Amino acid sequence: MSSSPNTHPSDASSATKRRGLLRPLLLGLVLAGIVWAAWQFDLPRYMSVAGMRALVDAHAPYGPLVFMAIVVAGLFTRVPMMGTVLVAVGVVLFGRLPALAYGWLAALVGTTAIFLLMRSVARDYVQRTLDARSERLRALDERVTRNGFGTVLVLRLVLGLAPMLNWGLGLTGVRLAHSFAATALGIVPNLAVAVFFADAIVSRLPGSGIPSQRVVFGGMLVVVAAIATAVVARRLRGRKRVAGDE
Repeated sequence: MSSSPNTHPSDASSATKRRGLLRPLLLGLVLAGIVWAAWQFDLPRYMSVAGMRALVDAHAPYGPLVFMAIVVAGLFTRVPMMGTVLVAVGVVLFGRLPALAYGWLAALVGTTAIFLLMRSVARDYVQRTLDARSERLRALDERVTRNGFGTVLVLRLVLGLAPMLNWGLGLTGVRLAHSFAATALGIVPNLAVAVFFADAIVSRLPGSGIPSQRVVFGGMLVVVAAIATAVVARRLRGRKRVAGDE
């Protein structure tokens, strides 16, 4: 089948280059929009109990939905610890378990949306860059892709909702299903510790020098999460070594 006389290889190459430049430009516009929205709506003020309470009370029938929307927006702002702090603030407004449930669901929505954004806009560009310039980074990307669930799980257990992790996972070859499932499990200890410590701070007795049971339990959760992270990481390394020997 002959090609059209009006079609030239140079035209196809130019179109490909334009598409390659369009995606980074789109990503830049999205990031600029996020920065503008964070400044325009002053999202950091909702990290305080008073700011979040005023917003939730102003939309009383939809308070939980508004709270979850702010948590999602906080994840997009790339402010360190903002998502976790917002979930902790929710303890004062909704109580421990509702705040944990709302925060967990909002974190899943936010991290998945960021993953899809980065995957659709920047993954192809990163892949081409790795193929052309860095053999070592390409090998690392392939290894992360092969062990997607375990890698993301360990990273979430260690880093929680860290912005660099939220925005970086979509640039790798990790499958969406693996990232979603590992994030759903991996962020639970991080959020649980934040919720229990926030509840302990709110409900502790004034002037008491003895740690409450909630504080002790929260500290135990930190220790358990650290031990679980170490165990999972060691098992994953052991599996990789066995696979390499085979």
